Amino acid sequence: MIPQQRTNRVVALDAARGGAIIAMIAYHIIFDLNYFGIIAFDPLFRYLAYPIAGAFIFIAGISLHLKMKSIGVQSESKEYVRTFLSRGLKLLLIAAAITIATWVYPHDGFIVFGILHLIGTATILSIPFLALGRWNVIPAALILMIWIIFFPISGPGYLIPIGIYPPGFITLDYEPLIPWFSLVLLGIAAGSISYSGRGIYNYNNCLFRLLAIPGRNSLIIYLIHQPIIIGSLFLTGLVAI
Repeated sequence: MIPQQRTNRVVALDAARGGAIIAMIAYHIIFDLNYFGIIAFDPLFRYLAYPIAGAFIFIAGISLHLKMKSIGVQSESKEYVRTFLSRGLKLLLIAAAITIATWVYPHDGFIVFGILHLIGTATILSIPFLALGRWNVIPAALILMIWIIFFPISGPGYLIPIGIYPPGFITLDYEPLIPWFSLVLLGIAAGSISYSGRGIYNYNNCLFRLLAIPGRNSLIIYLIHQPIIIGSLFLTGLVAI
């Protein structure tokens, strides 16, 4: 009974991530067509990127809670800290590669602190918050209040990760800690409630299993989907070399 519960819950979460991946690919196809001048879309279309990014970030918070439960050690132990520190640093290393790659091409608007930078940093910052469980709604609310009251704020470039940036700052992907870390905390809180070991979640149906396939490979798909889309535009002649 218990193994079946865990399988269903993982399938449900992977399916949610898979749905977000599909939405992201669809958005980026249209975005790229507009970026290269092949089509034109309403500027309001860009706001669709926020709920898609938000879904990934919220799911990342839930995954952090599940990872904590799977470790089965005390929050003050070295193994506990090392697990999340290693996980966060690996994501930040990949994020740094994305920064370098987008600086090379297209250069204009290269990604300084995108969604992988955020999730990598948030994975490390979440270490003291994981034990709070559902009470993470409180720091999440405080972050949102700070964002609503004080932001946007102009400042030096080294504060870009927290949401403060210099005038004229342009980037293709930007999810700073304020306000996006609040969604990670809300995901942790939601995970502590929904995956607390009480109740059975029977989501293991055909649709969920299909969506779970891209969901289980979301990082790889995220890394390769834009090169494939842009490469296809060049190969088909829609974009001149």
